[in-house]
Formats: sequence, structure tokens, C-alpha cells
Amino acid sequence: MLALVSHLAASPWLISLEHAHSYMPLLAGLLLGQQQSLAPGQNLAELRAAAAPRDYAVTATSNVVSYSARAQGGDSGTGGATDGILVRVLGVEGPLMKADQFCGPRGLMSLANDLQRTAKDTDISAVLLRVDSPGGQVFGTQSVVDGIRACQAAGKPVVALCEDGLMCSAAYWIGSAADTIIATHETCTIGSIGVMASWADVQPYFEKLGVVFHEVYAEQSTAKNADFAAAKAGDYQPVQANLTAIAGGFLGAVQANRGERLDAKLFQKSGASAGKTFFASQAGDIGLIDALGSFQDALGECVRLAQAGKKS
Repeated sequence: MLALVSHLAASPWLISLEHAHSYMPLLAGLLLGQQQSLAPGQNLAELRAAAAPRDYAVTATSNVVSYSARAQGGDSGTGGATDGILVRVLGVEGPLMKADQFCGPRGLMSLANDLQRTAKDTDISAVLLRVDSPGGQVFGTQSVVDGIRACQAAGKPVVALCEDGLMCSAAYWIGSAADTIIATHETCTIGSIGVMASWADVQPYFEKLGVVFHEVYAEQSTAKNADFAAAKAGDYQPVQANLTAIAGGFLGAVQANRGERLDAKLFQKSGASAGKTFFASQAGDIGLIDALGSFQDALGECVRLAQAGKKS
């Protein structure tokens, strides 16, 4: 548990602040040595199963999209026959951590590996990301984007669907790499394109309890932990410089990924580039998303893009 606390405190985050603060009770419980568990009625196996890749056989005409789930392992559930284009659906949900969580969801690296495997799967023609996430760790996010790029390079278009929830921060970085971004409702919250670090200095509390802290460094290690030592003394500039560098990469990625669909002037003027969030219609005006639509519409877009790719 102490390793997890250290991991949470030391990492830069691509996450909206209100959601980061909502996990403070969990962090406090870990610091106090309290056992953390799933909420009543939740089953870890069911949560993991819900996050696992699912394949859908999808057919689409100009007005009608129909789909059916295909059992994993290649069996369509209809005697092995599969009609329509196969779309792999992957979840990007909840706070995003690099590694799988023992008492929580699958991590970003597992998602990245799913995407890399999908890129090599000759049965799959497109990918749909079902997104509802406030963001998460910096680490692991680029690996997911690399997985999206691998699918696209293999001729498999990727659609991101913000499903009645959030596509913020790290989740938006991931979503922006998709060929199309769709939101299901006007109240979907998009953006939070920014980087933050937040940690609690609990040392004074423990010192009052009589705990003595010792730090000894090798003679060669004069710069080790210097950023956090400066922050502890009230100088946040070294840490901020690191966050600024990450934010520059984040903004550059969003601008490159969205290209001409992004209204560059409105992106700056609206505050989107500074970390603001928006409901779907305003996000569409800025160019952060492409359309409003349902899960069925998103599957239809996967088919449209896959067919267009085959024709070209």
C-alpha cells in the first residue's frame, strides 16, 4: 500500500482537479493503513469483464445500423458465421492508471496492448473506444496513443465515443488521436487539456507524533529529488517547469491530431488550451469533437470509415 501511495504522490497527472480531490478519502485511508475494497455490490471479476475487449459484427446502410456481439475467441455465436464488419470495442473508463489495479480497473498499458493486438488481428476492421474518464496518469497515455496509431497504420479506423460522461485530460489526449470523436449527450464534458501535480506533505503531522525522518544521499547525487526539495521549501518553479514541458507536448498532440477540424483561434480564446472544459455543443464549435450521436451511430461511423478506407 505504501508503494501505491508513493506512486500516487510522485506522478504528474492529466486529470481534472475536482476528480483528483474526490479520491482524497481513499488516499487518506491508505495513509492510515485502512483496508480499501470495492463498494458494496461490486464484483472485481465483473468490473474487469466489462472492461475487456468486445467484438461486434456491424452492418450499416444509409439509414440503418444493426449489430450483434460476437463471442470472444472468434465464435460469432451463430455457428461461426459472421455477417458485417467486425468492430472491436474497448473501454477507457474511470481514473486512468498506467498499471492494472489490484482493487480497480485495467491499466493504460493493458489498453495499449489490446490496441497493438487489434492492429495485428486480420478479422477486425475498425475500433471503437467507449470513453467516460476524467483522465489520469501521464505515464502510459502515449503508449495508448501509439496503439491507436498502430491500428490506423494497419488500415483500421478508430472512433472515440464520449458516452454520457467525461472525455477529459488524459482521456481527451487519447480520444483526440481517433479519426472521429462523437459525444452521446449535450452534457458530456470535454477538455481539461492541462497538466497538474498535487501532493500532501504529511511529514509535519508525523513529526508531531515523534517520528524522525532521515535522508542520506550519495556524494554524486546532488540533483536527486531537487525539484521536490525546492517545492517543499516553497519554490514550485522546478516542478512547474516539468509540468509545462508535458503540457506543451499535450497541446501539440491535440493540435496535430485534430488538425484543420480545430478552430485554432477559438481553441485559444475559449480557454480550451488553458484547461477549461466544455459541454458537447461548445466543444463541437471549438473543434474538440465532431458530432453528437449514439453508440449505434458510432458503430456506423466505424463501418463508414472502414469502407471508405477499403475504397481508397
